[in-house]
Amino acid sequence: MIVVPPGSYLMGSGADDPNQAPNAIEQPQHRVTIRYELAVGKFEVTRDEYARFALETHLRDPDGCHVHEPPRWPEKAGLNWHNTSYPQSGRDPVVCVSWPEAEAYTHWLSRRAGHSYRLLSEAEYEYVARAGTTTEAFWGDDVKHDCEYGNGADLTLVERFPQGNWEHVLPCHDGHVFTAPVGSYKPNGFGLYDIQGNVAEWVADCTVKTYEGAPTDGSARTDGGCLKRMNRGGSWTSNPTGMRSADRGWDYPTTRAFDLGFRVARDL
Repeated sequence: MIVVPPGSYLMGSGADDPNQAPNAIEQPQHRVTIRYELAVGKFEVTRDEYARFALETHLRDPDGCHVHEPPRWPEKAGLNWHNTSYPQSGRDPVVCVSWPEAEAYTHWLSRRAGHSYRLLSEAEYEYVARAGTTTEAFWGDDVKHDCEYGNGADLTLVERFPQGNWEHVLPCHDGHVFTAPVGSYKPNGFGLYDIQGNVAEWVADCTVKTYEGAPTDGSARTDGGCLKRMNRGGSWTSNPTGMRSADRGWDYPTTRAFDLGFRVARDL
């Protein structure tokens, strides 16, 4: 865990940002002030860590995980967190995990460790991802450097799957077709690894598709009915737009996808 200090930042993207997502989902840009310290997982939760949870809680193997087959994301039966359709090591981030399963992991860890673990809120996630920066990604605005800091849809992926119709890929080689073992790239200013790229990460918030009425204190947004849940950070399937600090994603909480995992936070 890395202890992150209190601070304030502008969440979202400005109306004049040429790379902003459509439909104003990253707007209105607004100031968030986090007045407390929190501890954040240095890495995404790994397969080995999740396997211990699954063993101790007698978790039944789910059947089905969404995979990317451009232009669709079909659910494939027979896939789950330890059978993802592509090779992974125990140090790779766990994927094919639903939002309730990620939540269950934090409850198990809290009982086991005697501390209060949870998912980050969306506002906390962008705060710790930016680590004091105001650029597109924490490493700057030049996409040529993306492969030094994160695992996205790059030339390595295109060369392996030239039929994939990948659009606007990273103009570099990050060395991994699929997920990379956690910590394979350079950390951000807070010392967090893979906070952008590798796998997208579930956060605590319900999905509301703009920032109108969003909390400004770092807390999770729980209005909107929670039909869907947010995820942040982009993944190994993300183009440069999806690797930005302001980028947002969401899905049904029951969704399991082969590029979607999570990391934990701890109240101090």
